[in-house]
Amino acid sequence: MYQSFEQEIQRIIAKVDRNMEQYGYGFPHIHSDGQYMENMAEDGSWTGSFWTGMVAIAYLLTEERRYLDYLYGYLPLYQERLRSGYIDHDLGFLYQLYAVVMYRLTGDEVFRKLTIDAADKLLERYNEQGRFIRAWGAVDSDVRRGKIIIDCMMNLPLLYAASKITGDNRYRNAAEAHAGSSRKHLVRSDYSTYHTFDFDPDSGKPIGGFMVDGYANESTWARGEAWGVYGFACSYAQTGDEMYRETAERMADYFLENLPNDMVPMWDFRLQAEGHQLRDCSASVIAASGIFDLAKDVEDPFKQQFYINKGVQLLEALQSYSSAADLTRNGVLSCCYGRTERGEQHLYAIWGDFYYLEALCKATGRNWQLWSF
Repeated sequence: MYQSFEQEIQRIIAKVDRNMEQYGYGFPHIHSDGQYMENMAEDGSWTGSFWTGMVAIAYLLTEERRYLDYLYGYLPLYQERLRSGYIDHDLGFLYQLYAVVMYRLTGDEVFRKLTIDAADKLLERYNEQGRFIRAWGAVDSDVRRGKIIIDCMMNLPLLYAASKITGDNRYRNAAEAHAGSSRKHLVRSDYSTYHTFDFDPDSGKPIGGFMVDGYANESTWARGEAWGVYGFACSYAQTGDEMYRETAERMADYFLENLPNDMVPMWDFRLQAEGHQLRDCSASVIAASGIFDLAKDVEDPFKQQFYINKGVQLLEALQSYSSAADLTRNGVLSCCYGRTERGEQHLYAIWGDFYYLEALCKATGRNWQLWSF
């Protein structure tokens, strides 16, 4: 079992090496057939640092300086993104796996500054009345000004990191407030989740939960559930607040209990018969990586082993979906984007590739806790 995981890791690193030569300093994003080179994101979209995160893992596995040298080449692009690029809640995705990780790896003050600058931009989106970080749109736009999304739980590590780096609790306080609001309003009583929740942006009064990337307002988008599992586990790791660990655990249980027999979830757990029956491998690997972290945090030894076993099973189930050995493709995993202009469809996605590599490393005993500082 673990030998097959090690082999898969080596295949992915070989693909990283090949892709570095092809990409230059571009950003892979999504593609229907795994040919990211045909659809590179000029500014990184919301997914840019999943690629740089894969390169960082290659460095951690090999300690070869060439990976760090390559990552330095992205610095001007990340700096310019903050100055003139599109800014929304996904700054955590964009800068945690680049600025924070590079500061950890190199100690270079330029990455310290980049981390704080990105966290400052993210903090501008914090709504004091509703105690949440708004999703989507420019900070001065009225469109969706009162909306939060479950994905944003994975953006909070940037704020936790900024607090640790600076000693300024404003970042941490906003992160904890947002996590508390997400737990209260995005997580249902059965620990399934809404994708989005709306507040009155001026009063902070809660309005209701809705779905954008999932099937229907009262359904459960599988990747959203996975974001929550991992995101609440991260908030527990940073705060020690048991309510976040409990939430992550209950959400993990919901995720695992609703899997089909082959352990690869549909893109929405509550699809009706007429819904598109698409599998989302990225939901599996996001959940698996979070579950491996959760396993070390729960106190019950039986539950610890249960989560480890389930994380391994999730990864084993994806072996037949992997294109790691296929060097004709840039991508590794065929996932499901959810709602797109073409409707629901299978797409290779760089976030699926990153979380697959991260989870494989955790399964084989190498957890570098890249979502912390």
